Amino acid sequence: MIETLHIENFRCLRDVKMSLRPLTVFVGANASGKSSAFAALQSTWDERDAWQQDVACTIRLRLVHDTEGNQTRERGKGMTQPEGSWWPTTQVLQLDLGQLRSQILLQESRLLTTNGSGLANLFATLTRKEQDRVAKHFCSLVPMFQDVAVRPSSGGYQRFVWQDRWKSNLWYEPHQVSDGTLLILAYLLLPFQTPAPDLVAIEEPERGLHPFLLGELITTLRKLGTGELGTKPVQILLATHSADLLEHVDPSEVRFFHRRQDTGETVVREAPTGNPDWPKLLREYDNSLGDLWLSGGLGGVPGA
Repeated sequence: MIETLHIENFRCLRDVKMSLRPLTVFVGANASGKSSAFAALQSTWDERDAWQQDVACTIRLRLVHDTEGNQTRERGKGMTQPEGSWWPTTQVLQLDLGQLRSQILLQESRLLTTNGSGLANLFATLTRKEQDRVAKHFCSLVPMFQDVAVRPSSGGYQRFVWQDRWKSNLWYEPHQVSDGTLLILAYLLLPFQTPAPDLVAIEEPERGLHPFLLGELITTLRKLGTGELGTKPVQILLATHSADLLEHVDPSEVRFFHRRQDTGETVVREAPTGNPDWPKLLREYDNSLGDLWLSGGLGGVPGA
């Protein structure tokens, strides 16, 4: 697991250092640097990614791993990215509902693409026992259905179909189900990716989900982060604008992103849980981390 992440001169991340957990939530206003932190963890950097597009800057990413020790990756003018003995494989997901609904050419696929276009192939690649496990978990969360499966389409394509709970011969096509139905199914398939990435970063996981499903999603992702699900622990990063999502996480798992008014660089804060006044402050907002965040006292909201 990455314990510490230190990013220098990458886009608006002039000098940002933060600790990470098995599940870490990045919260902040639009353009506060959350997605830039995700991008910094990926393998390709461009000169335009430098702070204020200053090509004289050296972009530097340092991380501390619990078993692999310290690693550093740099890029400056005329430099390439030196490879360390270990670097985390990172999957960034920004799921596209159009792609999730589209039929896909049948082929073996054990990983999702960034936009989720390989979802049906990933499901089809699982064993029958694994498919049954996913379907049962899914139907427990979305009880309007009693099964989910993939079916062939013409031309070598396939797509998902969903079985009605009350009428067993009624199956729904992708365009007939809700956004949340598609998204929760995608998230439930994450533990079955092979080879499993070291880190999965998800943009706006709350999109399209009922608040109840948000809690179930966080529980599933936390288990993935600790290794209770899947073949190995997969560290999870989430970028969100959702106060509702914050009700389902521990304050120690949240990092608050905001931009300085004088320089434009990103500052990342943690909740002051070690402060003796923290329990009292939280009680003032009825123990709602989401409401406390929206008050502006923790940063991460426009103008805070």
